[in-house]
Amino acid sequence: MPVIKIQHSGEPLSNDTCSMLQRQVTGLINRVLGKAVPVTAVLISSLPNQHWSVGGDAITYHRSALMEIYITSDTNSEDEKRLMISEAYSLLEASLGPLVEASYVVIQELAPTDWGYGGVTQDERRHITAQT
Repeated sequence: MPVIKIQHSGEPLSNDTCSMLQRQVTGLINRVLGKAVPVTAVLISSLPNQHWSVGGDAITYHRSALMEIYITSDTNSEDEKRLMISEAYSLLEASLGPLVEASYVVIQELAPTDWGYGGVTQDERRHITAQT
């Protein structure tokens, strides 16, 4: 049940590019981290260049991006996370064009008691699954 937030500098993406990126990111997290497609949420937003700075200066060339990936703690190995970060960065660059080096992919691991979907925490979901 990952949530993926992508923010980028510059003009908003076209609807087609946005949809393509959402599908590709969903497929990537399924393939690399084994996350379920039906409960993967991808949010994409843009900020004007003057609202995004690197090294204290507003972006004036290329784009910058930030991808935040929220997953349940202890569900993936270091190698899987390393591969996800590498492939996610490549996907961002392929979709958005050249990125400034200070563009980030962050994997945030949350305790299963601290988040959920459909009003049920991941911890509760594990207990329900174990009982069936």
